[in-house]
Amino acid sequence: MTRIGTDNAFKLFQLSANVGVVIAGRAFFPDAKGVFKNTGWYIEEFKRTSLPSGGSVKEVADALNAYFVSAFLDPEVVRLQAGLTQSILGEGGKDIVFKPRDKLAVPYSYVNKEGQNVEKSWSIDTITFIVAGYDADGVGRASFAIVPDGPTHERNTEYGGPLWIGQTDVLARIIKGFNWELNALEFVKEARAQGKKVDEELSKLEYLINWGTMTLQDAVDFCVLMTRMTEGIQRFSDGTAMNPGGIPGVGGHVNVATITPADGFHWINKQNVSVADH
Repeated sequence: MTRIGTDNAFKLFQLSANVGVVIAGRAFFPDAKGVFKNTGWYIEEFKRTSLPSGGSVKEVADALNAYFVSAFLDPEVVRLQAGLTQSILGEGGKDIVFKPRDKLAVPYSYVNKEGQNVEKSWSIDTITFIVAGYDADGVGRASFAIVPDGPTHERNTEYGGPLWIGQTDVLARIIKGFNWELNALEFVKEARAQGKKVDEELSKLEYLINWGTMTLQDAVDFCVLMTRMTEGIQRFSDGTAMNPGGIPGVGGHVNVATITPADGFHWINKQNVSVADH
């Protein structure tokens, strides 16, 4: 993993009068000239060059996914293949064959210096995002996507509910009572193999939160609380016994915005470049 030594990376952006986006995952990648730019810089480029005028939340999410495939994922495959080729040849390998990318997997094969055929696959660290806003029908929607899959989950104001991305392990433990690591425990694997209703039982641990009746102020307070809670746990911990280590990725200024039918996208708290008074 690449160490990100800053608490000042922007993750939340306004795209139009009534649509915004929040990003997580890959923090930096090179542009067409090989200059590394933060992912937020590419969001601004998308807004300038590829944002569908008057597009729905889903259309904007689809367009952003396509933009990241073109600007990030396809060039990343080329860079990865070049690096792997150099490494394999440097170790005395030959006959390198790269197969077509399978989502985030880059499969390849080669003959090593001992004459053995080697089959491997490299997984690319990708970008996730949530595009949210109000459509022409008056319904607010939030569309979740993992590049290159595009939008796969949605929340809307007719039903309510949370949608989160990034380092969500602390949040999931608090709200749901467990996080994804639980599925790697042997007794959970055995229970699933035996056909037991594991998910149904685990759902009983989740806190009952009335998302649909939460006020705007309460929603803002909840988001800030979960962010600060994650920041604090990352400060005092070093991962879990199952997965020790990791890099703290939550901290610094918390940017907050709301999107409403009357006011559209509205910044509640936004970090601006400034000079610190020490």
